[in-house]
Amino acid sequence: MKRHQTPTWFALSLVTVAFATTASAQFPTSEVPKSEPEYIAKAKTAAPASIVNAATIVMMQADGSTKTLQNGSNGFTCRVNPDGTPVCADANGMEWMMAVGAKAAPPNKTGFIYMLAGDTGTSNHDAHATDKSHWVQTGPHVMIVGTAAREMASIYPRTLDPDPSQAYVMFPGTPYEHLMLPVHSQRDAAK
Repeated sequence: MKRHQTPTWFALSLVTVAFATTASAQFPTSEVPKSEPEYIAKAKTAAPASIVNAATIVMMQADGSTKTLQNGSNGFTCRVNPDGTPVCADANGMEWMMAVGAKAAPPNKTGFIYMLAGDTGTSNHDAHATDKSHWVQTGPHVMIVGTAAREMASIYPRTLDPDPSQAYVMFPGTPYEHLMLPVHSQRDAAK
């Protein structure tokens, strides 16, 4: 298999897995649970059980540190973002998210991120925007970030106002552009 096709095959394989296991909710609430059991339950809506049950789950603390609530063994880390979005990312995906949060250059690696509970929305023109221009809220999806996303991005819609029910490039033209790949449960596909 050609090198540039491998990330595409990998992504499509994971989307197929996610397709069959998507969480039933379309969008999460903005609530970040305070109790550890509720926090773990919300974090676990981000990815299939086969991922979250073997993932590390971390919870942000008031002082900015993180507390590990579940030790993992599969290389994925799950959390609830400050906006209430549950997310599970592989090590490269987590490194990419940390770079975005720090307004630093993203790593030159390919990462994978699950958001099967959907997200609470963001301004698509700038990863750090505080306004709601070009606002997009995506239901259950997975993300490919970093090197492979930049290589694959040319074949996906790059508009600032995308159709979030279809694959698209988020933050097009910025260092943080990445692929958003909506997934649907088999129940949704039968409708």
